[in-house]
Amino acid sequence: MKNKKFKFTFNWALAVILLLVFGAIAAMNSVFLSFDYLVGVMLRNIVEIGMMALAVTLIIITGGIDLSVGSTLVLSAMIGGIASLRGGSALGIAAALLTGTVCGLFNGFLIAKIKISPLVTTLATMYLYMGLARSISKGDSVYSYPGSQWFGTSEIAYIPLQIFYFAILAFIFWFVLSKTTLGRRLYAIGLNEQAANFSGVNTSRVKIIIYSLSGLICGFAGLIWLGRFTSIKYDAGSSLALKVVTIIVLGGTSIMGGVGDMKGTILATLIIAVLNSGLTVLNIPIAAQTIVHGGILVISLVSYFILNRRVTRGRIVEVKGTIPTEI
Repeated sequence: MKNKKFKFTFNWALAVILLLVFGAIAAMNSVFLSFDYLVGVMLRNIVEIGMMALAVTLIIITGGIDLSVGSTLVLSAMIGGIASLRGGSALGIAAALLTGTVCGLFNGFLIAKIKISPLVTTLATMYLYMGLARSISKGDSVYSYPGSQWFGTSEIAYIPLQIFYFAILAFIFWFVLSKTTLGRRLYAIGLNEQAANFSGVNTSRVKIIIYSLSGLICGFAGLIWLGRFTSIKYDAGSSLALKVVTIIVLGGTSIMGGVGDMKGTILATLIIAVLNSGLTVLNIPIAAQTIVHGGILVISLVSYFILNRRVTRGRIVEVKGTIPTEI
């Protein structure tokens, strides 16, 4: 029996980058290796962005985009906080999750049924949701409540509970994308939506599902965000969409659709977590941190195209024989 030849994939390249960056920062400052810093600061600070990146990866694989995730997070957190004042924590949690889901459903409806470009749609709803958040709060901060505080500050064995949430969601999204019929449909839509339609895939329904799911995850991330920071303002999510897309592209998911996987997004989330916390502990100025992030992203994009020039052709051949014909 022949041994399988080792293949140096883009995900392996990401793993090497993660180890190199982590090792370099740890060598320059040993505080970075402490349990409290690794878990209580580095991983904790990336959870909300990482969660949203998992969901938006599904969208980008179909050739779509969701730029409204930051505004959806803020609006969900605010409505949840206001609802909690009237009906307690249970109502606040339900309101936050429902708000996020409705925002995502609205995006999906405009994109799938009205046939508006995902970029134009989510750019418009980004400002719409931000405007609603500002109007509802009258420009003031909305404060956390016991339910959101539990999601944002609880620990198990000194490990923040939200890290477990991210790990569970990462496994679920990996399984859905790589092991289920829905995952194959997402690749099929990203490679050739018209061909997927002709094969019997209800592409409109699939899009509505994944955009609604993205909104739900944003609502959940909003709960954690509000509990962790104790308050939130209407413009708190203005830069989150860019960070989410950066993670996804860094993870090797093609912005054109049809190429990518969840393992790359998870590794890229860890790389950004290490960079954010590592550069801060090294007292690197914000301007320099931005340059470093941009450089890492450019290098990863170049590496992606070098290591995966034939992946699209291979995926097309694979998907031709696996496109499901019903939904």
